[in-house]
Amino acid sequence: MGREDPAHEANLAWSEEGVPFAPDYDDVYYSRSGLEQGDLVFVQGSDLPARLGRGEAVTILETGLGLGVNLLAAVRALAEVGAGTLSHASIELHPLPPATMNEVHRRLGRGDEATEAFLIAYPELLEEGEAALRLGDHVVPMRLVIGDGAAALREFDLRADAVFLDGFAPARNPGLWSPEVYAELARLARPGATLATYTAAGAVRAGLDRAGFEVERREGFGLKRHRLVGWRRADG
Repeated sequence: MGREDPAHEANLAWSEEGVPFAPDYDDVYYSRSGLEQGDLVFVQGSDLPARLGRGEAVTILETGLGLGVNLLAAVRALAEVGAGTLSHASIELHPLPPATMNEVHRRLGRGDEATEAFLIAYPELLEEGEAALRLGDHVVPMRLVIGDGAAALREFDLRADAVFLDGFAPARNPGLWSPEVYAELARLARPGATLATYTAAGAVRAGLDRAGFEVERREGFGLKRHRLVGWRRADG
């Protein structure tokens, strides 16, 4: 699943505002309020605190590991609630080398226990495609497929409880926002699984609906007026 490949290595730069930037996609890795974005859009958008508080075992499927921001937001929610379990599966076409991943988090001033646990586990995740993030009494199994869009998602055989539809903007990275990707997400999501994404583009809403997801717009985050939340229809 994993295996670091220089041909796929991320090309990371820094914007004038001090935000990690992907020149190949002309887009930032996240907004200047990235940590808050990950919590509101994905963790709260998936109702994770309440679900974990009920003792649920939640498997997250994410379309783009990136800097691990959304994964870390979920792990922090797990640690705060102190109940339930998490596992995480993601795809990533351009993974950061471990040294770069460390540098980015250090430069952004992140040194909390969740980040440290992720940085310890990340090299194994990148090399082997599987690793465990250990934070206190919590163990979060992680899986990673290095590849693009639907082809990478086909490597998984799982039943996701929450889908984080992330990645660069649809107009700048259409490979992650295609009918084939939506179909794979529907295949991997159990009936009732939640879906959360930062975008609210009409084409995304329509594509997810056709694939079997019920979606609705919610108030956005930062400069975004709207975002989407949804769930996998049982009859999709």
